[in-house]
Amino acid sequence: MKKYDVIIIGGGHAGTEAATASARRGAKTLLLTMRESDIGAMSCNPSIGGPGKSQMVAEMAALGGVMPFAADSSGIHWRTLNATHGAATQALRAQIDRNFYHDAVMKILKETKNLDVIFESVVDLNLKNKTVNKKYSATSIVLTTGTFLGGLVTRGKEKIPSGRLMDDGQYQENDTHISKVLKDAGFELLRLKTGTPARIYRDSIDFSVCEEQPGDTPHDWFGIGDKNNKYNTKCFITHTNETTHEIIRKNIKKAPMYNGDITGLGPRYCPSLEDKVMRFPEHKTHHVFLEPEGFNSDLIYPNGISTSFGSDIQDKWIRTIKGLENCRIARFGYAIEYDAIDARVLKNTLESKDYTGLFFAGQINGTSGYEEAAAQGLIAGSNAAAYALNIEPLILDRTNSMIGVLIDDITTLGVDEPYRMFTSRAEYRLNLRSDNAVLRLGETAEKLGLITKDLHKKIKKLREATAKENDKFYAGYISRNEREIANYKKDSELKIPKDFKYTNLPGLTNELIEKLTKTRPENIAALSRIPGMTPAGIMVVLRKIKCGNK
Repeated sequence: MKKYDVIIIGGGHAGTEAATASARRGAKTLLLTMRESDIGAMSCNPSIGGPGKSQMVAEMAALGGVMPFAADSSGIHWRTLNATHGAATQALRAQIDRNFYHDAVMKILKETKNLDVIFESVVDLNLKNKTVNKKYSATSIVLTTGTFLGGLVTRGKEKIPSGRLMDDGQYQENDTHISKVLKDAGFELLRLKTGTPARIYRDSIDFSVCEEQPGDTPHDWFGIGDKNNKYNTKCFITHTNETTHEIIRKNIKKAPMYNGDITGLGPRYCPSLEDKVMRFPEHKTHHVFLEPEGFNSDLIYPNGISTSFGSDIQDKWIRTIKGLENCRIARFGYAIEYDAIDARVLKNTLESKDYTGLFFAGQINGTSGYEEAAAQGLIAGSNAAAYALNIEPLILDRTNSMIGVLIDDITTLGVDEPYRMFTSRAEYRLNLRSDNAVLRLGETAEKLGLITKDLHKKIKKLREATAKENDKFYAGYISRNEREIANYKKDSELKIPKDFKYTNLPGLTNELIEKLTKTRPENIAALSRIPGMTPAGIMVVLRKIKCGNK
């Protein structure tokens, strides 16, 4: 049996970040995934960034992550969203060439020391002994299984046990073994859903009747830029109409989300077109963003019309959209249900509270999106290495990073739908901007060995002047934010003993006692955000802690 410090299972965005972060910290690391095409795969829209998301990508750049640098080399259309608003709400978004991105990630993996990559399915996983396939063992394991975990694709009446649908039209096999292992180990599994639209041949679209969405020239970068990237392509916007909506309304009973065939919870902030039509009848049109899947790709991703309708009905309403009347459809859209854990069973390091050395990252934690997955992967991989090597962990919180907000939200509150990051989720967002990410996190990254001194200097030089200028503009608000952060940290530093008993505490309802016992918040700040917690209840817990939990 070959021994590693850390084994990463899954090679998507979470897995590649976890593997490289672990290796950068000096851990002997194995990345285990089914096939090479899994690496950095963009199975949905090939884009990176947006509100809340671009801030996390900037933080990953400061922490030496893969995503910002791979995106800089593979972006083909760049825009700063909310450009006329303040810096705290501005967000860089790039359309990505999916093949260029895969190649960039593969190059980074090959150049990473301390890292082995093996393409192999997991058929045997022992959480207690930390062994995989009876061939590999480790001190730490990180699970980053994405939508493969119990994956079930639905398109109309079609139901296919599967992971994602690949470019060659083949479905990847799903994984039921790991779901069973987790259930047997006592993990409660959630059933979540996401979806994707049809893919349309570029040469069959009449772009002349669509609105061009120009990219920025020049544009910003996620990391330090890539002087070799001179790719530039066009994106367009069209709209659904009342005819589109009428076809959907007439056939709504055939939609799996509405006839009970799909039970998984979907993302509220990224609904299917049938959801938008039924939930928002006052909207007579909906945007459809026509975005290329690559610089030389012959496929267009129609962002905004994900669906689980059967191909026959999709074909009808897609052709009612302006510019798509004569389109040729390469692949029809579908929904996919998958298993996830309740992330409240994790520490803020993304380690299991019950199984030491077992970490989770990505969609398995109930999140949605490449950026959310990658951010968790970087944290989980870094901390898996810290556990294995007995070195300092990487702990972020909601005062110093958007990544910290994400982790705090899912480990404290849990999810009732796939979690997506927005700037509005962060109460200290004026401090958590893209331009100052390296100033917030760079020194920590350098200290922990996640980033070299030279790279830290390069990113800092690129961002420093802009960040300082924005700090002047926001001076009064930032000063207030800093006072609030100081008060928050006083609570954060007061730890709750792991064996703390909430039973029989006056001021706590039975429902709240059950929530607290299940969630086991690590500190008073986390406890205060549990739904239903009152100031009186917080004081009761504080008094009991000070009296020694007797």
